[in-house]
Amino acid sequence: MLRFGFLYWVFCFFPYGFEYLNWLTPDDISPWTGVTQWFGETFLGWSFDPERLRKGFDTKYDYSRFLLIAVLSLVLAAIWYVIDARKRWQYNDRLNSLLRTILRYHVGFTMFLYGIAKVYLYQFGYMGLDRMDNAVGENSPMGFLWLFMSYSPTYNIGTGLIEMIGGTLLFFRRTTLLGGIVCFVAMANVVLIDIAYDVTVKMFAIHLMLMVMVLLLDDAKRIFGLLLFNRSIAPRYDVPLISAKYRIPGYVLKTGLIGYILIITFQFSGGIRETRIERLKQNTLHSKYTVEQFVINSDTLPPLRGDEARWDELMIGSSYSPSRMTIKNMAGGSKAYVYEADTIKKSLIFYSRR
Repeated sequence: MLRFGFLYWVFCFFPYGFEYLNWLTPDDISPWTGVTQWFGETFLGWSFDPERLRKGFDTKYDYSRFLLIAVLSLVLAAIWYVIDARKRWQYNDRLNSLLRTILRYHVGFTMFLYGIAKVYLYQFGYMGLDRMDNAVGENSPMGFLWLFMSYSPTYNIGTGLIEMIGGTLLFFRRTTLLGGIVCFVAMANVVLIDIAYDVTVKMFAIHLMLMVMVLLLDDAKRIFGLLLFNRSIAPRYDVPLISAKYRIPGYVLKTGLIGYILIITFQFSGGIRETRIERLKQNTLHSKYTVEQFVINSDTLPPLRGDEARWDELMIGSSYSPSRMTIKNMAGGSKAYVYEADTIKKSLIFYSRR
C-alpha cells in the first residue's frame, strides 16, 4: 500500500499540481496527454477533442488520467514489492518519511497559493455590474457560488488566512500535525462547497484533501487515543532523510526553497492584483447604459420586446475583466464580448470572447 500510494501521488501532481511554480508550463514536460487519450479511447470507449481537453476541470480527460495512474501505480507497486521481497530490502520507514516530506511541501505550497489568492481578492473577483445585474435564476450553481463569495472581502480574507497558516505549518515536521488538522478542516469545507455547487475542480480539491489525510494517517491512532480515551501519547518520531552531518546544508536548502517559492508566489499574486486595480482605474466607461437609439444598416429599430436583433442594454466592465462588454437584447438574451475603445472616434470595437 505504501508503494502504491507513493507512486500514485507522485504521478498525480506531476506536472499539473505545480501551480505554485507560475513560470512552469505543465504541458511542456507532461508525459500524460497522449497516453491518457489512448487509455480513455481504448479501455473506456471515450472520444477526446485534442483542442479542448480542458485539463484540470473535471473532464473526461481528468477521469481517464486518474484511472490510468491508479492502474499504472498498482502494476508498478506490485513489481516493486516483488523486487524488494527477493532482495530483502527494508526501507519502508524511510520511504514513508520521503512520501510525507513530498506531500508536506506540495500541500503546503498549494494551500499557501490558494490562500493568498483569497487574501488578495482575485480568486473570486469582486462584485461587479455584471453580477449585480443578473437575476438569481440566471446563475449556474458555480456562478452563484462565485457571486456570494465575491460579495464579502472579509470572508475571503479570513478563509485565505486559514489556508495560508495551515500551509505554512506543513513546512516543518514539528508542526505538521497541527498544520494537517487546519488544512483538513479548510479542505473539507472546500470539497463540500465544490460538490454542493458543482464547481468544476472537484477532483483537484478531493485529491488535495486526501493528501492531507495521508499526512494525518500516521497520527490518527495517537489523536483518537488522546481525544476519545484520554490516553497519554508519546512524541512522534520521523526517520530522518539525511544524516546529521548534512543537517545544516539541508536547512539552508530548505530555507532557500521555501523562500524562493513564497517570494515568487507573492510577486505573482501581487502582480495580478495590481494589474486589475490599474485596469479598473483606467476604465472610465465602466457603467451600465440603456440603448435609446439602435441603428443597423441605416435602419432604426424600435424598442420592441422580443426583438433579438435590437439591443436593450449595454454593460461595460465585469467582475474579472474591465475590458469585457455585455450586450442584452430586447428578448432578454445576452452575449459577452471583449472591447477596445477609440476615444478619438468615440466608438467601440468589440470581439467575441473566444
